[in-house]
Amino acid sequence: MTSLVIGTAAGLNPYVALLVAGAIAGWTGRLQLSSELGAASETTWRIVTLVAGAALAIDLTFGKVRRFAGVMRRLSETAATGAGAVGASMVCPDTVPIWVAAIGGSIGSLAIAHLISRIASHGARSARWVRMGDVPVLMGAATAAAIIIPLVVALPIVGTALAICLWISVASGAFIISRRTPGLQLPPVSKKATSDPPKAS
Repeated sequence: MTSLVIGTAAGLNPYVALLVAGAIAGWTGRLQLSSELGAASETTWRIVTLVAGAALAIDLTFGKVRRFAGVMRRLSETAATGAGAVGASMVCPDTVPIWVAAIGGSIGSLAIAHLISRIASHGARSARWVRMGDVPVLMGAATAAAIIIPLVVALPIVGTALAICLWISVASGAFIISRRTPGLQLPPVSKKATSDPPKAS
C-alpha cells in the first residue's frame, strides 16, 4: 500500500514526492525499502532529495509564469512517470517483482498527473480566476503530495485511506469538468491590437 501512496504523491507532484520520500529514506530510515533499492546508501537518497528540491523550486517559480506554465506542466507529467516508478519500487514488497511495481507506479502517477492537468487547465481558462485558476489546483496537489507520504509512515491506514480519497476526488473533478464548459473565458490578447494606437478620424 505504501507503493500506492508514493505513486499517488508522484502524480500530484513528482518533485514533492521524491523530496519527501528521499528525505525519509536518507535521514530517518523510517521507510521499509525493497531489497533491490534498499541496498542504496543513505547518501544516494540524500542526493535524490536535493535534486528533487531544486527541481521543485524551479517548478514552483516558472510554473506560475504564463509564458512557461505549459512547458513546466508537461515536464511535470513526464517527471511523474519516472517518480512514480522510483517511488513504487522503493517500497514494493519482496514478493512483488520490482518491474511490476515500477510499471504500476509509473502508469498510476501519469494517470493522476494527467487528471490534475485537466482540472488546472479548466481553471486557467476562466476569466473569474484571471488566468490563474491553475495555481490553487497545483498548489493544493503539491500540499497533498507532501502530506500523505509522512502520514502513511506514521499511520498506514489513515495515509492509505487519504490516497484513495485523493484518487476519487481528482477523478471525479476531472469527470465533472469534462462534462461542462469553462463558462466565461478571457478572450485572447492580440499584440497588434494592443500595440497599434487608434487612428484619428
